[in-house]
Amino acid sequence: MKPGIEGRDLMARAKTGTGKTLAYGLPVLEQLLQEDNHYQRGRNPRCVVLAPTRELAKQVENEFNLTTPNLRTICFYGGASITAQSREIRRGVDIAVGTPGRIIDLLERGWIDFSDVKHCILDEADQMLSVGFDEAVEQIMSQMPIVSIALIVFAKNVER
Repeated sequence: MKPGIEGRDLMARAKTGTGKTLAYGLPVLEQLLQEDNHYQRGRNPRCVVLAPTRELAKQVENEFNLTTPNLRTICFYGGASITAQSREIRRGVDIAVGTPGRIIDLLERGWIDFSDVKHCILDEADQMLSVGFDEAVEQIMSQMPIVSIALIVFAKNVER
């Protein structure tokens, strides 16, 4: 965890259910909590987490909300009302979790601004790239002045 706390790039590889979400999330959450994070209407996200599926995105949002309820984490994915999601953005957000397609839609509409992002996490990055999200991920990351990046790789055959 020390490299994450120091803001260095990370790559984790482990079986599902072994705690990767908190392993990469805790250093980021700690840094966000150390910053001045008073509620501010219209606050831009400081962290973006990209996930290949809505199920994983919702799981990450839930873990972050349980761990640090005083940071505002919002989940963005297709199939949900984009208008309702845009209202949530206007209320301010610390951590934006979502699928690449919906995040791009929000960026193209000008409804979300990634100019304050300091951390980007690609959860199950290998899955995202294998289903063709590579261009989408590049497009999203081009909108961020990133300080640190964490890649999380889904691994079926990792020995314990």
